[in-house]
Parts: sequence; structure tokens; C-alpha cells
Amino acid sequence: MDRVKEKDLYALLEIEPDADEKTIKKAYRKKALTCHPDKNPDNEEAIKRFHELSDALEVLTDENTRKAYDNVLKARKAADLRSRQLDGKRRKLKDELEAKEHAAKFEEEYSKKSDEEKLAREIERLRKEGSRQLEKEQELMRQQLAEEAANPKQSYVPEANQKAKLKVKWSKSSDSPYNRESLEKIFTKYGQVTAVVVNEKKGGSALIEFESASDAKMAANIETGFMDSPLKVKLLGDDKEDKSSNGEQAKPQMQFPANGLVNQTDFESLVLRKLRQEEERKRLIAQMLAEDD
Repeated sequence: MDRVKEKDLYALLEIEPDADEKTIKKAYRKKALTCHPDKNPDNEEAIKRFHELSDALEVLTDENTRKAYDNVLKARKAADLRSRQLDGKRRKLKDELEAKEHAAKFEEEYSKKSDEEKLAREIERLRKEGSRQLEKEQELMRQQLAEEAANPKQSYVPEANQKAKLKVKWSKSSDSPYNRESLEKIFTKYGQVTAVVVNEKKGGSALIEFESASDAKMAANIETGFMDSPLKVKLLGDDKEDKSSNGEQAKPQMQFPANGLVNQTDFESLVLRKLRQEEERKRLIAQMLAEDD
């Protein structure tokens, strides 16, 4: 009889749960006649249904058994109802979650499309404003070229980009803290040092070459070396005082053409000036060594 726990016997007989015994028997006879084994000897489904109808008759026609069954049936239906309600909530939550995900995806796609449209508009605005800025800068360049043409004394190479040299001296001693590496480290803090030549013969002096004249001037005005062995720093090549050894005035810088172009003659002058600068550098090194001797 355990199989009746999972069955709804009232539904099996197609009667109401409050049906009386007469109604139960009448419904049983009507159903059982259609699936009686004598009428369906080879139909297993019909025979199975006949036994289920017989179980329903036995349970529902006994008062105590019917009460116990009704309690089990009510509990099972209540559990099924709760399960369906829970499933319904789960389905609702699932549907709500899917709806939110769909809305978020739509919003993201819309936002992405909107951001791309904004970017396109900003690029177009920047292109227009950039064109105006370009025109403004080109006009400023034309004005600057006109000023340079009116002022031919303006140098082609800015002073800040001209190389400059320093002569440094210190007291000679066996434990002197100065050598090529230490001097380069000391003066590099002012700017790019392109060469350091130390008097290896006697020591006590060196030549420091800077990439920028302004950096060299700063080092000459500030640097004093170590406290226990101070440095004397002198700027070489100053146009106001410095002249070459044969008494000739330093060569003027090549002038910047008004049209911004360098012709063949100017290019040759630039090459010759570079060669003269290199020779001057060698001469200064030799002069420094000769002075130390």
C-alpha cells in the first residue's frame, strides 16, 4: 500500500475529496470495468490501473485509513504548493535578472555608441580648433622670420646651445680627491659634460667642456669643489674677454637666413666652423698643459 502515498486517489477516481462512500464505490465500478483484467488480459497498463483503483477503494472506504491518507495528501499538496511558489519566485527572480542584464547590456551598448559619437564630435571640434591654432602659429612664425630678417645680427645658434669650456685648478697632493671620473660627476649636475681632460703629467688642473654655455656659466659661478680641497673654476671662451692665442677676435656665429634655409655657402661655413672649433679645443688643451709645465 506504500504506492498510494504518491498518488492522488481522488483524482484517480475523478471525485471530490469530500465524496461519500456511495459516490466512491460508484466511481470505482465505473473505472474498474474499463480496465478489468478479464477484459484486458494482455494489457499491462490496464491491469496496473485496475490495481491502483482497487487500492483507492480500500483506502477511501475505511474511515481511519482515509483520515490518515487525507493528512498525508494535504501535507504533500502544501509542499507542492510551496515548491511551485518558490519555483515561481525563482522564475520571477530569474526573469528580473535577465531583464536587468538585458537593460544593462542595452545601456552599455547605447553608452558605448554615445561615447563614440561624442569622440567623433570632439575630434571634429579639435580638428577645426587645431586648424585655427595652426594658422595662428604659422602667423607667429612669419612674424618671427620677419623680425630676424630685420635684425641680421641675430645668431643662428642660440647661446644656450654653444659649447663652453671651464679651466679648473686645485692644490696638488698625493691624496687629491679629483680625477676625471670625480670631476665629471661633480660638473654633470649642472648640465651635459662632453669632455674632461686632466693634466696627467703634474695634476692639479683639468679642462671641462660643456654642451651648453649657460650650464658652463652656472658651474663657474657656483661650483667650489670639496671643502678640504677647493676648486678654482674659470670660464674660457667668453666673447667679452677671451681671445685666441694669436690675439685674433673670436669668430662670429653664422647668421640665420631670413627664409629659414641654409645654402651651399652657409653649409661650407658651418663645416669650417666646426673644424675650427675642434682645433680650438685641441689648442686649449695644449695651452693648459703648457701653462702647467
